[in-house]
Amino acid sequence: MKRITTLLLFVSGSGLLFAQTANEIIKFSQQANEATSRGVAMGGAVGALSSEYASVNINPAALGTFRMGQIMLTPKVDMYKTTSNGEPDSRNSFVINGASIAYSFDNGRENFNRFNVSFGYNLHTNFNAYYSTQGKPGYNESLTTYMIENAKVRADYAAWANTAPFISRVGATFEIRPGYDITSQRQRITTTGHVGEYALSFGTSYSDQLYLGLSAGLSDLRYERRDAYDESGSFNGETNILHETASFIDGRGFNARFGVLYKPLGNFMIGVAVQSPVFYSLSVRTNGNINATNELEEGKYDFTLRTPWRISLNASYEVNTLAIFSFDYEVITNNLISLNGDYQNMSPAATNNIHALNDYLLSDSTNVAMNFRLGGEVRLNDFFIRGGFSYLGAPANGFKGVIAGSGGLGYRIGFTSVDVAYRYSTSSEEYYTYKNSPLVTTDYLRHQFLLTVSYRF
Repeated sequence: MKRITTLLLFVSGSGLLFAQTANEIIKFSQQANEATSRGVAMGGAVGALSSEYASVNINPAALGTFRMGQIMLTPKVDMYKTTSNGEPDSRNSFVINGASIAYSFDNGRENFNRFNVSFGYNLHTNFNAYYSTQGKPGYNESLTTYMIENAKVRADYAAWANTAPFISRVGATFEIRPGYDITSQRQRITTTGHVGEYALSFGTSYSDQLYLGLSAGLSDLRYERRDAYDESGSFNGETNILHETASFIDGRGFNARFGVLYKPLGNFMIGVAVQSPVFYSLSVRTNGNINATNELEEGKYDFTLRTPWRISLNASYEVNTLAIFSFDYEVITNNLISLNGDYQNMSPAATNNIHALNDYLLSDSTNVAMNFRLGGEVRLNDFFIRGGFSYLGAPANGFKGVIAGSGGLGYRIGFTSVDVAYRYSTSSEEYYTYKNSPLVTTDYLRHQFLLTVSYRF
């Protein structure tokens, strides 16, 4: 089975160290709908729920079900635990996961009797994480091998190689001297940033049986990754390599959604929604050093990214006013993720690297993922008890699907609602730090606590 491989693309001529991975490009393309505690507690199966803003993020036709205006805010505590080849790490963060305002206009007509509009923010991805891993005992492949390949074409790496005691120069090339043995390897990775979406949505109702919706989204992507690779060895005494890099990616993208919901029966609602890819324009800045003294050339890079299409089927069934059961099924075309570079301002090597990464993303290494979400809610007067389950299919080989269970409570007093939710999820991925490096397996365990306060008017 093919695994996602970290693509360390060292570009000559432009002075750019492009240390972005195929894994991360795929992560930029994923979305989580966690705008409200109610939606999270019900496993995200909210595409066919009435008067629920999280539903609008999946199927904008749900906005047509609103009979009143609503304002909402959702903060979240995110506890992220990682284990890479047995090395445990953790990172906690506090974020605003969702905020929205919706207006409902009832014109009193029999047919198209309501026109509603909303504007909201949804945090799709929180990149705040830290993880580290160590080389396997007895493993004698070295990052040095990869670095001296770049020393052949890059002056900054050549400057380091000329001073390293365990590297010899042979003409225009470099070689590791016989007798160099690796004693330890360690990689530390810190990531921060987010993908958030601002969405303007419109919804209408036809006789309170058919609902139509349309939304336009502007996504904001901010990502920072810092890598520190530490390798110790022995060659006439102790040697050490500390290779540090940093990459900063930011930009914006736009997308659109269209959805339909229909009530064939008064208590049963079904629907379908289609979301276009997000079309990103992104910029990359990179820098780095070797042993804190040999500075690597800084670089800037622009590229465009097209994320997958998303198609969802939604259903909900209401048992009088006592309970609701919901189900969502979603198809995501990860095999259509693609990117392109600003080739007119790129070196030939950079152009070749972008083409190689794009070919990789469009190969059979990426999958058409299928997501399943189930949710339920029981009402006890003004109290609500909720639960849900979801399985999010693996977007590519080397990833495992995300399995999540959730639950929550809600309380409504007058026009004010207070909801809380907890979500537990697990997933994992595999990658290589460099060519022929030991395989790194990272397991993710996530605890999320959400609070939503909303007011209807």
